Amino acid sequence: MTRKVLLSFCAILPFILHGQKVGLVLSGGGAMGLTHIGVIKALEENGIPIDYITGSSMGALVGAMYASGYSAEEMDSLFQTDQYQLMSRGGVEPDQVYHFQQDVPDPSLLTVRFALDTIIQASLPTNLRSPVLTDWSQMLGFSGASAISGGSMDSLFVPFRCVASDLTTQRQVVLSHGDLAQAVRASMSYPFYFKPIKVEGHLMMDGGLYNNFPSDVMYEDFMPDYIIGSNVAFNGPPPSEDDLMSQLRAIMVEKTDYSVPCDPGLIILPRTATTLFDFTTSRQAVKDGYDAAMERMLEIKANIVRRVPPDEVRARRAAFRARLPHAVFGRIIVEGLKPNQTRYCERILDTERTPVSAEDLKSRYFRLYADQNVSDLFPRSTWVPERGDHDLNILVKREKRVEARFGGLISTRPVNTGMLGIRYKFFGHTSAFLDGAGWFGKFYTGGQLKLRMDLRTAAPFYLEPSITIHRWDWFRGFNDFFRETRPAYIVSRELWGGMSAGMGMGNKGLLRVDARYARTRDEYYQTQEFGNRDTADVTDFNFGSGGLVLERNSLNRKQHPNAGELLRVDIRYVSGDEHTIPGSTTADRAPSHKRHDWFTAQVTLDKYFFSRKKVRFGIMAEGVYSTQDFFQNYTASVLRSPVFQPTPESRTYFIDAFRAQQYLAGGARAIMAVARNRFDLRLEGYVFQPYKTIVRASGDAAVSGTAISDRYFIASGSLIWQSPIGPVWFNTSYLDGLPKPWAFSLNFGYIIFARKALG
Repeated sequence: MTRKVLLSFCAILPFILHGQKVGLVLSGGGAMGLTHIGVIKALEENGIPIDYITGSSMGALVGAMYASGYSAEEMDSLFQTDQYQLMSRGGVEPDQVYHFQQDVPDPSLLTVRFALDTIIQASLPTNLRSPVLTDWSQMLGFSGASAISGGSMDSLFVPFRCVASDLTTQRQVVLSHGDLAQAVRASMSYPFYFKPIKVEGHLMMDGGLYNNFPSDVMYEDFMPDYIIGSNVAFNGPPPSEDDLMSQLRAIMVEKTDYSVPCDPGLIILPRTATTLFDFTTSRQAVKDGYDAAMERMLEIKANIVRRVPPDEVRARRAAFRARLPHAVFGRIIVEGLKPNQTRYCERILDTERTPVSAEDLKSRYFRLYADQNVSDLFPRSTWVPERGDHDLNILVKREKRVEARFGGLISTRPVNTGMLGIRYKFFGHTSAFLDGAGWFGKFYTGGQLKLRMDLRTAAPFYLEPSITIHRWDWFRGFNDFFRETRPAYIVSRELWGGMSAGMGMGNKGLLRVDARYARTRDEYYQTQEFGNRDTADVTDFNFGSGGLVLERNSLNRKQHPNAGELLRVDIRYVSGDEHTIPGSTTADRAPSHKRHDWFTAQVTLDKYFFSRKKVRFGIMAEGVYSTQDFFQNYTASVLRSPVFQPTPESRTYFIDAFRAQQYLAGGARAIMAVARNRFDLRLEGYVFQPYKTIVRASGDAAVSGTAISDRYFIASGSLIWQSPIGPVWFNTSYLDGLPKPWAFSLNFGYIIFARKALG
């Protein structure tokens, strides 16, 4: 009898083995989860079937990609692309940074936003990285698979389950239906890294909070014959009384059972040097996962006798992907806003111009994201079989109405400056803001009040009235933090107001026209030898100005950029009256009055090359032609002349040699970017060639020097750390034309001042 049973079992054994089903469980673990790709690659190469997948957090992303028809090789290549590295940093592709919406740079280091309800309530940011590029890319990457599966994750290339954490009910949620991109985004919303999202009214966050290794979900939903786990996570150490993060982790994160709930099963534990948020080592992480799987391959093959040839998997994958529809949107629906706000967004997105491909819509999408009144966008595509294309629902979250900005400069030179800005935002028929900012310091004091209104027009267009005040105290010499400073020998004040109008020219271009009226007062001494009883010369210049500016800007930073390009053409007409009252140190004691009218044309080019390399190069060139005549005396003439200031440090010195009515200037930059572009070693050199220098004649009058007779040089070397708060840099500079041309400084923050009337 026993022999008959055994023979019967042997007879049906091949059929049992032939039907053997294998489930793959992928843990969370941030960038360490990239090892899962290597595990999948090893399994496929060896013919090990993957019939089901469950994943949490990063495991959900890798699992969903595989379930959508991505091969391990494709995933490996994708995670090494510049776009994915940018996604991991929360950036936006350079081509999609919308210059029209970028405000004039200021030295802000910290921004705090407020909700204005019955009380003013400040809120800290819930994320360190913007998910806008991630959300857009995942929507495109998963839209086709969601379409042909009919919203059922059982109908994907490989049946899939995604685990997220429901913060509303404080329990895990197993997502098996609905939009695949939305499910993955919910599962990978790591606390403080990406913002959580709402799914059917519930706030969802990283699946690893409640179940970081969903082997139980695999067993309960699919009941495979064998489970393979790939795990790079672990339960953290007990909370420490001195470690806030460990305390928060203990509060939020439940202990996970990193085992398989039944026999048979096996867990692969890839060893990798990749850390939680380090996505720059993806290639090594994939290799580590592959090696870990190969170490266990004999054991895996001993337990799983069913084989699926790699060619068969590739053929089935190709057949699945051939069914994927293109990402074309027949309808675009804006959600989450009031009617007027919705219409404003619809105008930017041009929702009436449909159907539209994802590639054509992308620029409009990121233009909307760049708006000052938009905080976040979340896209969700829905397949519409009747039309053969997708609906695209875009959830728009309005930015908080009030923001406060803090910044400035701390330096070992006496140019320390603080900055405070307050902005109130309006959003309706237009997108607008009222902004006030103040700078305060011994060297520079200033303030600006402006109102910007982005109008709902066919072409991007804005109006901006503003009023600005400055005070500059220019010191003679290179005083540093440890030395006593002398009194200022030039005090320059300026008050100006005006109106500007701008129109976007593509993603990077801006055309601006403006009209300004300014009142300036310069107090100065014509000699370095002056005492407490001496009186300064005073020159008042009241003028009107009209200008046209064409600008194209893709620089990656507001100070010390190392990638991108700036091209600016500025044409301006100035007309005004000069009144000069001589002081006690000048030879001419008679007050004077002069009328001035002139045109100025300025072209500036700032361009960087090899922006993806560690060693980068840049060039900077500037040319100015002005018909400006001389003022009553030498110093007044120099003060009102165009100036060449190619480095941040040079903007804090008053150097006669780098001012002229006509000049050509330029130079080169060599930059070594290390430590994931956080540190720059920057070497710069420039030459300034005036057509004619401004020369001090007898009686302190200004006259023209000999044409092309003098030239001056600037050199700079800086070691810059782009800290999470702002830049910290050590600088040494050589500035020609000064008694002591060498200077050294240690700085934190930005050397950025409010815009001048003729700047």
